[in-house]
Amino acid sequence: MTPAQLASEVENLFSLPEVYFKIKKIIDHPASTVNDVADVVVQDPNISARILRIVNSSFFGFATEIESIPRAINIMGMAQLHDLALTISATKAFKGIKSDLINMKDFWLHSIYCAAIAKLIARKCNVVDSERLFVSGILHDIGHLVIYTKLPSQTAKLLETAKQQQIPLAQLEKKTLGFDYAEVGGELLQLWKLPTCLCHTVHHHTHIQNEEQFAIDAAIIHIANILVLQEESEKTGLKAPKIDPMSFQLTSLTEDELAPLKIEAKKNMADILKLLFTQ
Repeated sequence: MTPAQLASEVENLFSLPEVYFKIKKIIDHPASTVNDVADVVVQDPNISARILRIVNSSFFGFATEIESIPRAINIMGMAQLHDLALTISATKAFKGIKSDLINMKDFWLHSIYCAAIAKLIARKCNVVDSERLFVSGILHDIGHLVIYTKLPSQTAKLLETAKQQQIPLAQLEKKTLGFDYAEVGGELLQLWKLPTCLCHTVHHHTHIQNEEQFAIDAAIIHIANILVLQEESEKTGLKAPKIDPMSFQLTSLTEDELAPLKIEAKKNMADILKLLFTQ
């Protein structure tokens, strides 16, 4: 089975809320105005309330309070609104998933920690629209949800082998299945017709040498993900892969610069979890 086939089998099981696609359609239309987008957003009180809560949080740090969706769009821009809507939608899409192979609380802690680090790295690298790296961090691991759901017996064995032989899980997936979770996740995002940069970043963050157009984005998620895996390794029993030296070349970062970013990201974790998951 190929990554594309796996993704296609869960496309309807793991689906983003319809409101996201309505928002995306309006944003993508060249003639759309701020009011056009705002009219769609406010049709969903949940998503509009969450957007306002997030943009008024210390995580964004705007100087004045933003009281309406049109004002939020004027200040943030369409791209950031899209990324926020996608982030909120993603947390809803995977809320009901149950698997004996994955604890969803741990899944979200991993994903949000990775996202927070990625956003800080993007800012440090002066990446324009760094919010998209936060979204990529949130979505980078969804391929594992697909694999665990569709190939539970195979992946249970892979997890056990990875722990026993201390082989990084993605490396073992590639060797045994012919693909890894990142490729599956990238295929699912493509089926959802998400922005190309997100699809490529998720698809190639485990093998950044295979990405050209969005190489810096892939390198940022690669670094952020491995930092989180390293921190989790004692709890999970899984060996974290080493950071590819190419990612340091692409981002111009050094290893010494990473520890402070982890500390800062961890400070933001409680606020991010509250913003995304509190009704």
